[in-house]
Amino acid sequence: MSEQPMNDEQRKDSKESRNILSRRTFLSYALGGSGAVLAAGMAGAVPFVPSNATVTAATYGNSGDSNCSASGMHFESVGIMKTASLQAGISVRTASYYAIANAVTDSPRGGAMYRIVTRTDYDALRGNTLGPESALNGNGYIDQLLANGNVAVLSGGGAVDLASVGLRVQYDAYAADNTAAMQAALAYPLPVLTAYGIYVFSGESVADLGQEGELDISGDCRFRLAAGSIVNTDVDYGNHKAILRVQGGKRFTIRGVAFDGNRDGQTYPATKNNFGRGTVPRRTNGILEVCPSGSAYRTRTVIVEQCSFENAYLSGAMFIQCGNVTIRNNYSANNTINGFGGAGFASLLFEGNTSLRDGWSDMYTSDRYEGDRAQLQIREWPRDYTAASERIPVISIAESERNKQIVVRGNTSDQAGVIGLFVRSCEQCLITDNVIRNVGYKRRSGSYSPTAIWGDFGKFAIIGNDIMTQAVQPGDMLPDGIRVVGFSGNGIDRTGGPWISMQGRYYSIVADNQITCGQTFGIGAFDDNASKRLLNNKGIIITSQCIVRGNVIEGCANIPIEAINDDNFNSESLRDIGICDNEIFNTTGSSIINLRSYGSPAGNPRNFDISGNKLYDVRSATAGSDARQMVNFSPAWGALDVQDVKIADNRFYCLNTGDASKNYAGIRFRGSSGSRGIVIRDNQFFDTLNAVRTESFAELGIRGNIVRNGLRLLYADIAAGGDAGKLMIDGNSCSGITLQCVNINAGGSGKILSELTAIGNSWSGSGSAYSGVTPGVSPIAYCLDRNINTMATKVVPSRSFSGTPVFNAQYLGEIIRSADGSAQYIAVQVGTGVGDWKML
Repeated sequence: MSEQPMNDEQRKDSKESRNILSRRTFLSYALGGSGAVLAAGMAGAVPFVPSNATVTAATYGNSGDSNCSASGMHFESVGIMKTASLQAGISVRTASYYAIANAVTDSPRGGAMYRIVTRTDYDALRGNTLGPESALNGNGYIDQLLANGNVAVLSGGGAVDLASVGLRVQYDAYAADNTAAMQAALAYPLPVLTAYGIYVFSGESVADLGQEGELDISGDCRFRLAAGSIVNTDVDYGNHKAILRVQGGKRFTIRGVAFDGNRDGQTYPATKNNFGRGTVPRRTNGILEVCPSGSAYRTRTVIVEQCSFENAYLSGAMFIQCGNVTIRNNYSANNTINGFGGAGFASLLFEGNTSLRDGWSDMYTSDRYEGDRAQLQIREWPRDYTAASERIPVISIAESERNKQIVVRGNTSDQAGVIGLFVRSCEQCLITDNVIRNVGYKRRSGSYSPTAIWGDFGKFAIIGNDIMTQAVQPGDMLPDGIRVVGFSGNGIDRTGGPWISMQGRYYSIVADNQITCGQTFGIGAFDDNASKRLLNNKGIIITSQCIVRGNVIEGCANIPIEAINDDNFNSESLRDIGICDNEIFNTTGSSIINLRSYGSPAGNPRNFDISGNKLYDVRSATAGSDARQMVNFSPAWGALDVQDVKIADNRFYCLNTGDASKNYAGIRFRGSSGSRGIVIRDNQFFDTLNAVRTESFAELGIRGNIVRNGLRLLYADIAAGGDAGKLMIDGNSCSGITLQCVNINAGGSGKILSELTAIGNSWSGSGSAYSGVTPGVSPIAYCLDRNINTMATKVVPSRSFSGTPVFNAQYLGEIIRSADGSAQYIAVQVGTGVGDWKML
């Protein structure tokens, strides 16, 4: 066996492997029709067999083999050893697997220890499986038939170097395809394999571990798919070849192996969008694949560490219907679909991995840029996928299989083609402390923007991630930051029935993330539009049952935070949302926080808490009136009873470029005349247009807000909807108001307010305190008390009459103005009858 220097961690791994293997006996294995299957229950270790003893239970990987005397028998190569007549019971060594043809270019590789046994003993142990010279196991690559009929049995010393079973490195002068030798090693009971160098494969090798099999592969090596191994055309586009597929088993571990798909050497179809093996190729095709065994056993434990997956024709590594999977400290780059992907996990820890430009290919042209592609893509396993449709073993299921627990932590992604991290259909998912840069590499068209982190169907906690767009290539789409679609109910994604059932409500949280574009101001001033970077599209997109808290969002050319129901999966109106304590700046989006309705959902929107946010440095490149809002309620809600809304303790700062017409409005509430529980309090509105604009409502409270340098505190556009009910405007401080503090616009429709109170406010500015309180809209009762009014034009809301008013059915304290004179009257009650009123 060739030896390579090892660092401390490799020595530790090697030692652990030897200790494990020393307890496995030859008799503990049985060779199944589809590969090596470990027998249930490990037998006790058989002691090292002395060289003069008859071998009846040869031990693979006995730790004593590598140091024992080999009776002086040494051979240059396996070929020379096979010509010898060696007695049973001795041990011999080879210096190299193949003969060294040229000492300048070749070096000894694959030397190993062999134990000589009789053919009778071998057949008793191995079941007469030595096979002919060309067999995929036994005589061809592993154990060797000698000239006298005895058998040289490979003894690995704890781990078997792949060079010891006939694999040749790429730079070997006689290098050849290694697929057959690799398949022999995987079909034989060699559970610990090591490799060094670069190996080329023209086809896939399969290790079927059954229910209890184990396989460990480690080394400092590269497995490379040969050019022309995958040839797809529009007529024949259903091809795919993995380099390695592991099926089933108790445990599969791989460390330090680089997989190279050599995608530039493969042939893509000219126009076909879905190419590759299986129903939806992006879900099953990888250069490393792990899936159930042919006998329908899951791989219970998978560990992939310190490997790399590059240049895959489709995806790097794919994991289908697995148990507990750990993918840690790996590298993926330039894979056409995914760096890593899979479906139907019991658990997944995806940690410390690095990705560069996964999800793109120059051979996958821009007219086919639709679809999800990512550094990591996790999905449900559809119930109608079968072994026949996918061409890999799968477990039949009655209901589509969702993922149980997913943790995605501490990964780095740069220039992902479509999505950095995508997880769908998950009961519990934590995505935290990841760094994602410049997502959307060569994404030129699509029904949605490229996205850094996407959670779809389930319960998600997306916390503490750093997302930055520093550069966008000309023609590429601007990316979104985070999208969370935590639907309830069943999702139906295509004709043929539901892929996934997510019964119940799933609440998600998006917290403490940074979504920025690394803005710089260059040589311009702080309020110079040209000096700002706007390289993100939207910041955070959510659906119902979600809390968005403590995020920093910067540099959005579109909406920084948007909440939307999605009629494809959930026909219920938007509800149960908290958008709190976020900091949003440097944006030109049409809205900053947008509550949007999609389709025709049932029910009333309800339960919104928008509190403690800081919105500043927002601006528009074009002038307009009320088209731009800090908080925007969907226009479709004008006919719905919106309920239980709190907008409190926010700071809304416009950029104030000197052109007030380019500034944003504050809050635009829309709802029917049955909308109630609407409270807008303790906010600060600086340099906005209308601080609050509303249509109809049953109850609306505007309390304790500070408005500086705007058009109005309130524009109640009642004419646009139904009736307005109780309006409470209390304790607000407004300065620099240029139009009216309160404008109630009823038009000619005769809409009325049932109650209006305005108590303890402070009005100042160049406009007037009130507008629009006319005979057609005067409230049934109102109280305007203890307000400080220093407006340039002082207007007291009152009715207007010709001549002396008749005080029948007037209201206590109402001020009435004579239209043909300057007299003003206050109505006081002098009795209990309808006409018991008089002028004060």
